[in-house]
Amino acid sequence: MTAAKTSPETSPMANWPLTRSDNYFEDFGVGDVIVHPRGRTIGESEHMALTNIVLNTAQLHFNQAMCDLDPKTYFDGRRVVFGGLVLAFVCGLASEETTENALAELSFDEGRHRAPVFAGDTLFAESTVLGKRDGERAEAGLVKFRLLGKNQRGEVVLEIDREVLVKRRPQVGGK
Repeated sequence: MTAAKTSPETSPMANWPLTRSDNYFEDFGVGDVIVHPRGRTIGESEHMALTNIVLNTAQLHFNQAMCDLDPKTYFDGRRVVFGGLVLAFVCGLASEETTENALAELSFDEGRHRAPVFAGDTLFAESTVLGKRDGERAEAGLVKFRLLGKNQRGEVVLEIDREVLVKRRPQVGGK
């Protein structure tokens, strides 16, 4: 049996948009708070893999024997997840609602880790629109977000401001 040929117009995916329709520049208002719907649990293997890939030398991330020797100093003997992984996961959790129609991530500023994250913790994300303005490109504008990462107990573990160049809504008829 020969499969029927499809063109881009007749493909079953022809009517499926590549991005959401509610996260263009015009859709964001200063003061808007977006509670992102997904959570992500950090596994031990992910934590250790990234720690080793980036050659992180901070022993608190990979030396269990050191943590066991002085549990009062080292979070009850638990190793802390590398902050770069926490940032990557929290940004990823926020991406569909905030940067899916972005042309560029322009800056990350004022970042801070507020509390430690451990393997087995589940991360969630929340974004607040701090500001928006026209950009140099007519088809996009700048949106500044405060991104919060929270754990399963609702504690803020990460806070960072990010500025994103976001596409404007396409005009009907190309205007």
